[in-house]
Amino acid sequence: MKVVLVHGVWDLLHVGHLAHLEQAAKMGYLVVSVVPDRYATKRKPIYDERARVRLLRALRCVNHVMLCDGPGPEKLIRRLEPNIYVRGPDYRRKEMPESALLRRLRIPVRYTKEFQDRTSKVLARIPHG
Repeated sequence: MKVVLVHGVWDLLHVGHLAHLEQAAKMGYLVVSVVPDRYATKRKPIYDERARVRLLRALRCVNHVMLCDGPGPEKLIRRLEPNIYVRGPDYRRKEMPESALLRRLRIPVRYTKEFQDRTSKVLARIPHG
């Protein structure tokens, strides 16, 4: 069976995350890499890294969850050498920090289909006040 790696912060787990993970799981044995709190740079996660790992481990479509040992998955990619690396559709035609390593190791990048929810959209729908 092919090993499939996905990487992300996975804060405020929502339907868009689930759709992405379910699509990735159809490609093989799904390993999910989680960005640790100290490396989450866009915004401070609402859920700490332990909670995010726990939530992901509870999903049927996920086979294994790992806390990443850096801001990006490069060390994990070298160690695991997955058969496929999966990103969301918003990463198409974008150079990622791990892109050169993936090319060097000849690990194909696949993209899941567009999904509606994004964490920023979910946060925008929460009433303030």
